[in-house]
Parts: sequence; structure tokens; C-alpha cells
Amino acid sequence: MVAESLDELKLAFDAWRRSKKIRREPMPEVLVARARRAASVHGVGAVVKATKISYERLRSTDLTGKNKAAAFVAPSYSRVEVFAPASIAQPLVEIEMKSGMKLRAFVLSPETLGLLSSLCVAGGAT
Repeated sequence: MVAESLDELKLAFDAWRRSKKIRREPMPEVLVARARRAASVHGVGAVVKATKISYERLRSTDLTGKNKAAAFVAPSYSRVEVFAPASIAQPLVEIEMKSGMKLRAFVLSPETLGLLSSLCVAGGAT
């Protein structure tokens, strides 16, 4: 397969922009597919610069023609479970926030006390 040059791709996007009837006309999937193929050869940054389309649109795997979010969405939280040593069965302290999040401390240390005090000062602990 012969890679399309960035100049040809730029000309195709410029011609589409000139021929649009309305300002918010959706981008043709044929052009987006060409841009994605070119990005695999020339790199995403070069294609974004040449075509002036968004990085998210170029990286998205959505081919339905609708403006949707990029395929990768970063998680807004992470769950970390750390298990207590077997010798300690009960936590020393447990704080439950209004949101339902629970913090259990099994070891009493200056760091633990600092964390607990900052949580209580921030509010929301019950």
C-alpha cells in the first residue's frame, strides 16, 4: 500500500472545507479514514498539523460519523486495596466520607495522624 502524502491530504481537507454548505457539517468519514491511515505512516502530530483536525478525532476509533469522545477515557478514580498484616485483625481507625468512601488505618504513625487530621479538617468525615 502506498502512503498518501500530507500535501494530498491537506488539499482534500481544504477542498471539503471550501465546499461545505453549513458551518457545522460533519466531517466525511472517508477523509477521517484517510487521515488515520496517513497518521499510521507520518505520525499523528504531522497529520493534525496538515489537516487541522483535532487530535482526539484522529485518534478515535468511532466510525459512525457522530462526534463522540475519544476511544480512550482516563479513569476518574482508582481503587487501591492494601491488606493489613495478619497479626492485626481490627483497624485502629475508620473514616467514612459523605460520598461513601472509607479509609481504614491499621498502623498508627505520624503520617497516618497527618492524613486523618487533613481529612477531618477538609470536612465530610463521619
